[in-house]
Amino acid sequence: MNIYINIPKEVETALSILNKNGYEAYIVGGCVRDSLLSTVPHDWDITTSAKPNEIINCFKNYRTINTGLKHGTVTVLIDNVQIEVTTYRIDGKYTDNRRPDNVVFTDDIYHDLKRRDFTINALAYNDNGIVDLFDGIEDLQNKVIKCVGNPDERFNEDGLRILRALRFASVLEFSIDDKTSNSIHKNKELLKNISKERINVELNKLINGENFLNILNTYRGVVEVLIPEIKSYTRMEWEHALKSMCFADNQTVKLSLLLLYTNNTAVILKDLKYDNATISTAELLSDNINEMIIADKIKLKKQLNKFGHDNLTLLLNFKTAAALADNIVNEVIIIKNSKKITDEIIENNEAYDLKSLAINGDDLMKEGFRRGKELGSILNDVLNQVIEERLENDRDILINFVKKYKLLNIIE
Repeated sequence: MNIYINIPKEVETALSILNKNGYEAYIVGGCVRDSLLSTVPHDWDITTSAKPNEIINCFKNYRTINTGLKHGTVTVLIDNVQIEVTTYRIDGKYTDNRRPDNVVFTDDIYHDLKRRDFTINALAYNDNGIVDLFDGIEDLQNKVIKCVGNPDERFNEDGLRILRALRFASVLEFSIDDKTSNSIHKNKELLKNISKERINVELNKLINGENFLNILNTYRGVVEVLIPEIKSYTRMEWEHALKSMCFADNQTVKLSLLLLYTNNTAVILKDLKYDNATISTAELLSDNINEMIIADKIKLKKQLNKFGHDNLTLLLNFKTAAALADNIVNEVIIIKNSKKITDEIIENNEAYDLKSLAINGDDLMKEGFRRGKELGSILNDVLNQVIEERLENDRDILINFVKKYKLLNIIE
């Protein structure tokens, strides 16, 4: 089969150096898969017959990082491009369902490709052509995720591969081979042995894939291993959560919708090792699902003040997604109009918070007000007057208002 992959010059240099020193070398895995799918690879990995010390010796004129010598990996920097170069290897037993206890280096690429997770990732390529020992190209063409060899063995080696299979099926819009699918259902509990940080990364990619609805629905049992609270969802709640996610355009919004019926979004996301910003935003969305949205400028300015522009935008997306899932057309129209008004408020630099007010604390102190609670109280009173359009957000007008404010207080 005549296949050509356009390899970056830095990677070509690395392959050439290994070849000139008498070693086999191929690009391998995801970069081959993505290239064949006409997608630009994020990383370029090389597999080679050279042993780790031989790799280091080959690249003695370049900076190298001993990324994982125990497992045969050396990172080579060529013109600031990082390339992982790994020796052909045979993996030993996986007692932790994550990494092999030991590896044995080999000169035969067959053994190296045999240990990989899915056939579409067990592809190698160099200028001599493609190495496809497990029908990975056929599976790419048929859009199928299939384990290399025995699925039970592959998943017991690394339980995260279960979630990776779902992620690939979601992102690539592939189906999952029957044997692989059956093994996923059978071995889903292995995910309990995997670090939450690794699960977090795969889950994010999965829910952002175009095929996430079908995958999450088909593999709800797997999701329940990751998030046990979802076991309590009724069928209607589960279907509504997934359908809502289809209308969300933000990862945090999708997570919030997925967890909408759990009542403890923050606890779940914290357990899954999400960052504080994601946790606090998701909690805000969940806590304010019943926030009334009215297409009224004054009301929206108050909500901008309460939530901030970014969070209000996410809340509008959150509520729109839920309303679309329920086919509540009137609410969708109201929220859409509210979003338009909100955007106009921002574009016109209309005041809705203290930062956008034409005066500040220094201005008040010049008028004789003391620093402290009084200052903040007055500024908030002025802001409220501006938001409710009783005062124009003009410095002179606001200063005059403050002077009258002070005089009235003195008289009283």
